[in-house]
Amino acid sequence: MSLTTVEPAAETAPETPAPRRRPHWTAVVETLLIVAGLARLVWGQQVAVVADGVDRLTSISLLLSEGRLNNSEYSIVGPLFSTPLWLLGKAVATPEAGIKYFNLVVFTGGLVALGLLLRGLVPGALIRRFMLITVAASMLAPDVGHYGSETFTMMGVMVGIVVVVRGRRRGWGWAAAVVGAVNTPATMVGFGLVGLAETWRHRRLRLLVPVVVAAALVLLEILARKGGYVGDRGSKDVMPFSGRPGFSYPFFFGVLAILFAFGRGIVWYIPGMFLPIRRALADAGPLGVDLARIHRLWLLFVAGLVVVYAPWWAWYAGMSWGPRFFLAGILPAALALALRLGHRQAGLGANLLTLAVLVLSVWIGLNSLFWHELWPTACFNTPQSVEALCWYSPEYSSLWYPLVSWQFAYLTTAQWISVAYSAVVLGWLGTPLVGRIAGQLAAAWRAHLAPRLNRTAWDW
Repeated sequence: MSLTTVEPAAETAPETPAPRRRPHWTAVVETLLIVAGLARLVWGQQVAVVADGVDRLTSISLLLSEGRLNNSEYSIVGPLFSTPLWLLGKAVATPEAGIKYFNLVVFTGGLVALGLLLRGLVPGALIRRFMLITVAASMLAPDVGHYGSETFTMMGVMVGIVVVVRGRRRGWGWAAAVVGAVNTPATMVGFGLVGLAETWRHRRLRLLVPVVVAAALVLLEILARKGGYVGDRGSKDVMPFSGRPGFSYPFFFGVLAILFAFGRGIVWYIPGMFLPIRRALADAGPLGVDLARIHRLWLLFVAGLVVVYAPWWAWYAGMSWGPRFFLAGILPAALALALRLGHRQAGLGANLLTLAVLVLSVWIGLNSLFWHELWPTACFNTPQSVEALCWYSPEYSSLWYPLVSWQFAYLTTAQWISVAYSAVVLGWLGTPLVGRIAGQLAAAWRAHLAPRLNRTAWDW
């Protein structure tokens, strides 16, 4: 019988945690630019409760102070979520003091939520570019600076779509989308298209339940408050279809105007939304989430908005800066532009188009921050004024009128700092793209133009 000697086990050294990777300096710079852009939205413009926001403030104040609903045509859903800010403002000064920051809080929270939802599934550089473009190069500023409904609806629906596509906690995603859609009843068509698309994809009829619930809640609120836009109409002017009530505008002309009108067309105000992204997505490599599906559903929601607002007499959204009804389009636009800025295999034509959209987007962000209350007298304020000049003509468009009236001569020191920030953002995002374009132009010169300009290639 042999005895086996058991060797004492060697002591294992305690496992040391792997050192944390320090963020690359580009990530630090981009994060600082995003934070600075958010700060600019707060201090770079006048944040106030105006226009439709006054009615919403009246509704929530009446509910919280007296416990009753009024008959406002605007939904109470979004204002309900602003209750903590209403109470805080009342404790400090007035309810308005807190309420006026509601959309800034909603937007910031929604942007952070999008970043966290995509973290680890999408390259960090792409997420940061997307966030920076949304903050600094979009028509966002006037809407987050006021107490309107578009920001809350945008973040509720668009963040909800991302949650649904990720596949985890889908119920929460649908719930967020339902709340966002109910807050702006006109978005029910876009939300319905999203629900139909997901139903068709999964072949599950139960995915239509959120749409049905949202429609029921909209109807319930209308019945409870006797709200709605019955009999609503604009004034009669030189335009052939003006002065008609409700959804009486010719659909064909409404679509043309929403897309291409110089003063309100989403082609000019949300240009990134029309950039193709298929090749840029392929160049991004394997992703942990179906980013193409997110982008497609976002676009489908905006398409539904075009369908519902095209026959509405006030398709131009009244005296607002740009097409505010379509604010949700800034998210698919920012995603498309962020993808194309990182697309290193793009051709010369595609890169030139991306650069043009980037420059226009940065100008849109700056313009919307400074001059969203600049109203030409040719359009308003005198008996001879014609509003349609601001909706259709390029010279009176919100995008270009500041150049016609040379508003740069009246900028304050703080605004010039804001201009410098926009220039930094443009340089940061555009320099790599300009470098690629320069290389492609040089290659095209050597390959095609230089040989043709050689003296030996020419004869009498």
